[in-house]
Amino acid sequence: MLRVRKGIVWGLAALMAAGPSLGYAQEKTNPAAARKLDVSYITPGAVAALVAHPRRVLTAPEMEMLPVEVLSAMGKQTLGIDPLDVEQVLAIVEPPEQGPPGYGVVFRLAKPFQLQALKLPPYLPLVNTQLEGRLYRQSQQPLLPSFFMPDEQTLLVANDAFLKKMLANRKSPVGGALSRLLGKTNNSSDVMLVAVLAPIRPMLSAELANVPAPPALEKFKRLPELIDAAKADLSVTGKAGASLVLLSSTEDDAQELLALLNEMLDMAQQAALAEINDELESDDPVQQAMAQYGQRTTRRLVDMFRPQREGRKLRLAHDGINGGNVAIIGILVGMLLPAVQAAREAARRMQSSNNLKQIALAMHNYYDTFNSFPSRASFDENGQPLLSWRVHLLPFLEQGALYNQFHLDEPWNSEHNKKLLDSMPSIYRNPSSNLPGTTRSNYLAPTGPGSIFEGRNKTRFAQITDGISNTLLVLEANDDASVPWTAPDDFKYDPKNPLVGVGKAHPGGFNTAFADGSIHFIAATIDPGTFLHLLQMADGKTVNLP
Repeated sequence: MLRVRKGIVWGLAALMAAGPSLGYAQEKTNPAAARKLDVSYITPGAVAALVAHPRRVLTAPEMEMLPVEVLSAMGKQTLGIDPLDVEQVLAIVEPPEQGPPGYGVVFRLAKPFQLQALKLPPYLPLVNTQLEGRLYRQSQQPLLPSFFMPDEQTLLVANDAFLKKMLANRKSPVGGALSRLLGKTNNSSDVMLVAVLAPIRPMLSAELANVPAPPALEKFKRLPELIDAAKADLSVTGKAGASLVLLSSTEDDAQELLALLNEMLDMAQQAALAEINDELESDDPVQQAMAQYGQRTTRRLVDMFRPQREGRKLRLAHDGINGGNVAIIGILVGMLLPAVQAAREAARRMQSSNNLKQIALAMHNYYDTFNSFPSRASFDENGQPLLSWRVHLLPFLEQGALYNQFHLDEPWNSEHNKKLLDSMPSIYRNPSSNLPGTTRSNYLAPTGPGSIFEGRNKTRFAQITDGISNTLLVLEANDDASVPWTAPDDFKYDPKNPLVGVGKAHPGGFNTAFADGSIHFIAATIDPGTFLHLLQMADGKTVNLP
């Protein structure tokens, strides 16, 4: 009942806000529609791109009911840039090879702008340096963005290595599958998303293979194998409309894809109708009427999502948006939000995996220097723990300057050392965490019986008789099990119930780093006994991970 009510409210709100202007939008043409997109910043290895035109949308007559003044003021206050001055946004993503994934955003501005005027969060680890003779605000963390303006009306925001790849490609363009696909578009839509799935198909298939799914949904794990590329367009100005095109390698693949998508829609419709049907049994005639409305709109929405096949292409389009169906578009947006959230979580999970990879690499560099892994903490002469291994690993994470600020002979919460809690490097925080502030870490070392970090001793490879590829080194704990990052506290598990405190770092499970430096995602449904074997380094039990 509540979901039906929300759908109606949001639909009516959208209709009231946009209906009067969208009615005449059909007859307008967009003068910027014929402009070709500049693809020179798109590296040949990039697999996804988002193109948007903020200024075009925010200044269009059809959008006169938007709170443009508020958006403009907020942009200038928080970032130093007026959204009305952003002509075009081009965001691109390149999958990781050995290091972190590459990402970058190209902002095309309507007016000259100085990088010094850009307002950035103070916690970003940036240093001011020079690149191509211009100011460069360079990030000191591989996954966090750097900022550069190659000219007065172009702002690049990207992680450091990828930003330099973008600039190099701009000077000597090398085309890739994504840039070729984007180069053929007319750039007329207000928002466009293009993805080339073929290069990342093995990674997508491997990720899906590890996701627990009911037997009825297992068949849908084949979707990445059937899609080579995807393109989504949305326009709310000019000739308004939306479309989605999926491209398969062969017509047979396209036919199989069409059948799977229709089956997914049928299942979604059945689930929605089953919930709505409960309202039909109400004695309240208004509730019954609302349930009938829900039935009608659900069937209509599912029909709108039915794709049509044209050879190797599947196309779903809805043109000529008008005031009468803006309510439906509002509901569609609500239905798509879970997919957007899932994509964001996938990116956070990948970033967290990279954090653990960097921590494991630092652990190995520590081992190369001291011929052992670090102990779980440093200790005073009375055996009292002082500072966590996370502090003593700082020099191996390019954080030597921060490490030198600690008083190593004092506990983590001494008057001096507790002032450094707010200086936690971002690499010690799970990007999916909902913890407030920046002082607590989700990355913990197992310190229970038989683990690498049990007691005060430093462990050597020879002691890990189960094998370094079978023994956990660091794991992601739940938010409620996180600890102050400098504190000598970690994952002290109970052998009778070793999963307490883990399993909720991401939907479905949590990332782990093993003693050989490999990273694995472990499902929350893992057998407790199996997980216990992974925690212990010499119990004589080995586990074959996928």
